[in-house]
Amino acid sequence: MKKTIAIMTAAMMVMSLAACGGSDQAAATTAAPAAQAETKAEAPDSEPAEAEEPAGDAAATGNILEGKTVGFAQTDSMSSWRTTETDDIKKFVEEAGGQFIVKDAGGDIATQESDIRDLVAAGVDFLVVAPLEDNGLQGALQEAMDNDIPVILVDRAIAGEAGTHYTTAIMSDFVWEGEQCAKALMEALPDGGNVVIINGGYDSSTSTDRQDGFVNALDSAKYPIVGEQDGEWLMDKAQSVMENIIQAQGGENIDAVFCVTDDMVQGAMNAIEAAGLEPGVDILTLGIDGTRAAFEDIESGRQLASCTCTPYFGSIVVETIAKIINGEELPANITNEDTLYTKDNVVVELGF
Repeated sequence: MKKTIAIMTAAMMVMSLAACGGSDQAAATTAAPAAQAETKAEAPDSEPAEAEEPAGDAAATGNILEGKTVGFAQTDSMSSWRTTETDDIKKFVEEAGGQFIVKDAGGDIATQESDIRDLVAAGVDFLVVAPLEDNGLQGALQEAMDNDIPVILVDRAIAGEAGTHYTTAIMSDFVWEGEQCAKALMEALPDGGNVVIINGGYDSSTSTDRQDGFVNALDSAKYPIVGEQDGEWLMDKAQSVMENIIQAQGGENIDAVFCVTDDMVQGAMNAIEAAGLEPGVDILTLGIDGTRAAFEDIESGRQLASCTCTPYFGSIVVETIAKIINGEELPANITNEDTLYTKDNVVVELGF
């Protein structure tokens, strides 16, 4: 099934919005990020926008956070996506007159639980949390809610209930992201091919939903999964597991690799090259996040596609806090819209 393919992925058809993060609760749609060239709601031939961050209404909130403190429990700072997320929330909180305190769990769930309790004890007025895992934070989050500290989850879900463990959750539709990558692959390899998956871990809804969306959109008879391993969200780990899979399967028997993050695609491509193969020619590569490195590789043909997962939460977080302060009712879930980029529509400057 080796390919002599001209990669000609067209822009993907649109899907209806669904609740993100595996939740069964109804999703509410935010304003589409201005950085998107092609979203779920736009026509395939839309031109790329110029802005780099979601529009939101935070600018209209003025100094609504003056005298208020926002605590942020971040999972880690091991990727550009995470550091961009932290910096963007800090920027908008401080522009709205608030004080910003960040705790970095360093990729450890016990540390993140302790960080949340520390922020509660410090008396923050609002708590923003990027959960490391689905389970392990419920007790600490409920403590915050019991102390009348609104909790806003960002970018990942937990196994918990709105109103008990958190106020609202803002994240992407991870299943949709995986589906878009599957569609790009099927268009590039219409006759089928052997596929490898590198996930980020089975204890995160982000990873499992992206993988489920990807796998369930494929015809398993035409696109068998010949290898699957945990890359632990890390470039180096993804390189190591891809090396193992190539050794076990033989590079000539692999047609494509899907990683649930673009950082792990970089690691997989290192392994592909180390095996004497060419990414984008011998083995197609696909990922999610929309990093600048991924966009550069899409432009050069090394990466087939990347579906964005915006790290720009500052605007919508401050807008959401403003609504809480004003006594407005919030939905349990708010869905950020994302974009599939291929060589047809990629704009490198939009990568973070």
